[in-house]
Amino acid sequence: HYYDKTRNEYFFDRNRSCFEAILYYYQSQGRLRRPNYVPIDIFLEEVNFFQLGQEALNQLRKDENIKEVEKVRLPKSRFRRHLWATMEYPDYSIIARIVNILSLLTILISTISLAIESLPQYKHLDQFVCYNSSVNNSNNTNETTQVLNNSEIICSNYLASPFFIIQTVCVGFFTVELILRIISAASFVDFVKVIINWIDIAAIVPYYITLGIYLADQHRPINTVTADSLRFLRILRFARVLKFYRPVRSVKSVRALVATIRESLPDFFVMINILTLLSFLLGAVAYFAENDTNGQAFDSILKATYWGIITITGVGYGDITPITPTGRVIACLCGLCGATTIGMLVSILVDRYQRVYARKLYINEDIIDFHDLSDDENNDTDSKRGSGQLHRR
Repeated sequence: HYYDKTRNEYFFDRNRSCFEAILYYYQSQGRLRRPNYVPIDIFLEEVNFFQLGQEALNQLRKDENIKEVEKVRLPKSRFRRHLWATMEYPDYSIIARIVNILSLLTILISTISLAIESLPQYKHLDQFVCYNSSVNNSNNTNETTQVLNNSEIICSNYLASPFFIIQTVCVGFFTVELILRIISAASFVDFVKVIINWIDIAAIVPYYITLGIYLADQHRPINTVTADSLRFLRILRFARVLKFYRPVRSVKSVRALVATIRESLPDFFVMINILTLLSFLLGAVAYFAENDTNGQAFDSILKATYWGIITITGVGYGDITPITPTGRVIACLCGLCGATTIGMLVSILVDRYQRVYARKLYINEDIIDFHDLSDDENNDTDSKRGSGQLHRR
């Protein structure tokens, strides 16, 4: 098919740059290197065309950090499949986009409401105050005093707070969303294995516990233990901030950033070790230089190490400052070492982000065959390419 009888040669109408790399693969006895100016999807097509084999593909996956397409288990019912796609993939349909936008807005409103509720002028709305109301039959007047015993106890109604109403609407939306995800999940066991689903649960559970406590104790004062529990539950409510990841994870730049951070974890650990070591060494030197004349600030090596970390990272609180010439020179060294180390890490992260973003830009999105599925819900479904399919981002 590719042989030209007239010229007595083989002619492959393929990408010339890729062919040079593939020719080098044979000449170097198995070294496959993709040219930087060749997109990954084109290079993969050429590797498959020339049938270099699984070993070459594995080498390319390792060098380019390309993972194999995951097998996805889909629900048996067609309705649940569409419901699952609507909840998981914003690009599946217009309804899916609307649901994703509503989810993002609800999370935003809920988070802003929690932040505004903490303002001093609104803190009284989150307090559970009880009053003693006694009735005087002789003059038909009510005398209300802030006493927590005797007569009938009336408690301020936190349930009427506008912030509580906003949280009720938001948590109601989160609850419906969670129920729909559970219903559309192919396997409940697989559902509970996903960390982000536990975040969804943690975002709504504190509300219902708090609501139960208020309803149970609305006619009597809340003791100290219950008040501390409510305070802890209010802290847990901020877990819903983590829900921002679900609606924005389909954005390509966000996925590229997450992949970059995941691939850069070893570099982060190396940087932390280097900065910690430098902070300890320079902090110890600063301690011996400052202890005699500035002993109140540099009273121990541990405190000097804290100063070193704050200085070397460029934070510079100013709570501890050297006053000797030697200490100030060490402070300058801390700043220079920190700027150099962090600058090198930033350059590595930028380069890696560009490569990851290009990789996600050129490779076609994984696609799940959505209509041609087995009715066996226990079978895994491979991601494929073709028409009438669901895009998996």
